[in-house]
Order: sequence, then C-alpha cells, then structure tokens
Amino acid sequence: MQLTQHTDFGLRLLIVLARKGTAVSLPAFSAEQGLSYHHVAKVAQGLVQAGLAQSQRGRSGGITLARPAAEITVGEAVRKLEKGLRLADCATCALRTNCALSSVLAEALEAFLAVLDRYTLADVSREGVAAFAPWAAIPAAPSCAVTAPS
Repeated sequence: MQLTQHTDFGLRLLIVLARKGTAVSLPAFSAEQGLSYHHVAKVAQGLVQAGLAQSQRGRSGGITLARPAAEITVGEAVRKLEKGLRLADCATCALRTNCALSSVLAEALEAFLAVLDRYTLADVSREGVAAFAPWAAIPAAPSCAVTAPS
C-alpha cells in the first residue's frame, strides 16, 4: 500500500509540529523539507479543516497541533488525510458481484489501519530513533546513459 503525496506531506508536517510544540511557519517548513510551499499550504489547510491542526495569524503565527500529540493517532491522521481510502476500485470491476477479493482487501485495510491506530504522533515524533529505511537496501538501478560508440 502506498499513501498519497498529500498524506505523506501531512504526516511530515504533523511530526514536525509534535516535535517543536510551538507554531511552525509553513514557508520555513516547506524550505526545510524541500517541498512546494503551495502544496504544503493546501495540506496544512486540510489538517486545520480535519481538526488536527490550528492556524495562527500574525508575527508569531503559523500552524500548531489542535490537540496534544499523545492524543492524535497516526491512523486518525491517515483516515482524515487520505480521501477515499481503498486498496482497489472494485466498484468498476466486472467481477464485483462474484469475487471474494474485495472482502480480503477490506480485511487487509482494516489491519493496516489497526496498526496505525496503535501509534500516536508522540510515538512517531520521538527523535533519536533510527528510521526504517528499506530503500537503502535496494540496489541502484543500472544506468541508462547512452554512450557514443568508440
């Protein structure tokens, strides 16, 4: 399962908010993360509308968590950020009336969200915890560079 970029950016922002504990400037966050400010602003707006964050105007303004990090689960955040969360589009499939895959996928999604519900933003925002980096173990793709014949 792969979450959308919108959810990825939202989770990043929530983790930074949990770590800082004070208002975070969206321009500063987007610059630190190397992300588009406009995309980050849209994500932040979604977090505010979902009740996960609050925005503050003014000189010391920015965005903060709406509740303590220990009260917001990763599962809640994913459910609110990920619109139309599903693993497959069974509604348009010709097999939809005679296929058990949809119930298997629903069970898998339920299990996925159950794991995320076990962790809060306070849990995942702890610093000094080594990150799981599966991409570090994947060998680099062979070069596709075209070279001139000798």
